[in-house]
Amino acid sequence: MPSEMTQSTAARPSIEKDVEKHAEDARTKELSPDVTPGGGRDSLNEKSPVPPDDEAGSESAGQADPDSEEGRFANEGGFAAWSTVVAAWIMQFCTSGYVNAFGVYQDFYTRGYLHSSSASTISWIGSMNNLLVFGGGLIFGRIFDAGYFRLMLHGGTVLFIFCLFMISITEEDHWYQLFLAQGIGLGIAQGLLYLPSLAIVGHHFKKKRTLVMGIVATGASVGGIIHPIMLNQLFQGSLGFHNGVRVSAAMNGFLLIIANIISLQPGTGTQKHEKKEGEDNSNSQGKKFWLFFKEPAYATAVAGNFLFFLGGYFPLFYLQLSGITHGVDQTLVFYSIAIMNAANFIGRVLPNQFAHRLGVHNQMIVAAAICGALAIAFIGMKNAAGVVLIAIIYGFASGAYVSLLAPMLAGLSPNVQEMGNRMGTCFALGGLATFIGPPIMGALLGSSNYKWYKPSLFSGICVLVGVLFMIVARHFKIRDLERKRLEGTQDIDEKLPASRQIV
Repeated sequence: MPSEMTQSTAARPSIEKDVEKHAEDARTKELSPDVTPGGGRDSLNEKSPVPPDDEAGSESAGQADPDSEEGRFANEGGFAAWSTVVAAWIMQFCTSGYVNAFGVYQDFYTRGYLHSSSASTISWIGSMNNLLVFGGGLIFGRIFDAGYFRLMLHGGTVLFIFCLFMISITEEDHWYQLFLAQGIGLGIAQGLLYLPSLAIVGHHFKKKRTLVMGIVATGASVGGIIHPIMLNQLFQGSLGFHNGVRVSAAMNGFLLIIANIISLQPGTGTQKHEKKEGEDNSNSQGKKFWLFFKEPAYATAVAGNFLFFLGGYFPLFYLQLSGITHGVDQTLVFYSIAIMNAANFIGRVLPNQFAHRLGVHNQMIVAAAICGALAIAFIGMKNAAGVVLIAIIYGFASGAYVSLLAPMLAGLSPNVQEMGNRMGTCFALGGLATFIGPPIMGALLGSSNYKWYKPSLFSGICVLVGVLFMIVARHFKIRDLERKRLEGTQDIDEKLPASRQIV
């Protein structure tokens, strides 16, 4: 018996050594490269270990976390999402569409209603309006990201209707009254509605975001067709200016009330993101806007857009006045802005259809270059053919640029929680550009003997320099996509296309 115990004790170290050896061999085999039949070596075994039961259960269920990026867009394209698109389209019709009709007001004020004011002074009304519509995005974007979409829609509707009726009771040759009612009041109202109408789409669509944003943006083009024709007919007809503005107020008010009713449906607001335990939200909606400019792609894109807005509104503001002063048939001239916006409608739809094939940045660069060239070509516009040609081509190109702007900014946003703030920051600087651009061009134009070549050159050069910044922004965007691809952190919609040139 003692002898057997002694043998067992002596054999135990040998058995333990064998067990350790087998365990070591198993670990080595698991970590060693696979050997192909031909003797070649593949990469290390990439099979991941079996997840715990709770993790495996969640994965096998095939259900995305509702707070994740995939979970928030799981029901993309539902009834609530498309109802939101209808409301956003109406908001675009009444905001950007009305801004596109300011050329009618500029012409009416310059040739009679504000006869004591110069074209440059009158253009400050439209410039202030643009500043608040676009520039207000710096504030309105943060309000939107905080989840106050419906409140912005309700407040903007009430103020919009009120200010239009205030315009209808202004007195002739009282510039300050129109500046307060149309420049400041109406600008704030439109600003409350404009940015949310674009940003809200990003909360309901991801794969179709570019296309749907283009559809929403067509509201501005349709408004740009209907508003100028209606306003010209009302101002020049039996109703006159004051009653004509009241009719316009009633129509826009009715449409915005419909948008408000639609927005009351469940699921049509912003998609809120609940903060999880241990999650850092410091880089989402609370991020300071100036930190965005540390990203080269965003900074150069915003700089290019600033220069485009600085010079790009010249044809829109002065096409009708230029046609009349050059002796073009008055009836045709009155429809020139409507023609421009009809082409603008097509420009807002077609490029979005080809965004995945041609690239958002690529199309914006081409569209902006065409706008810059046509602004310079404005110098030679002296007959009806020139008016129609510039109206059609410029309308299409500017429509393409504007419709792709929001998708471009959405593509530069790492998550939907920053989308409103990033758009608002870009629109704010764009609004500042539209605030100072038209008055500068009005001063260059003069008050009596119009010198059209001066504002044309200023407009064209500003836009073309902006194109250079957009080209640089495209380069940085490609670099960022390649870096994410190498790191394996790119989103499914951010994968590099077959050609790296399609961006």
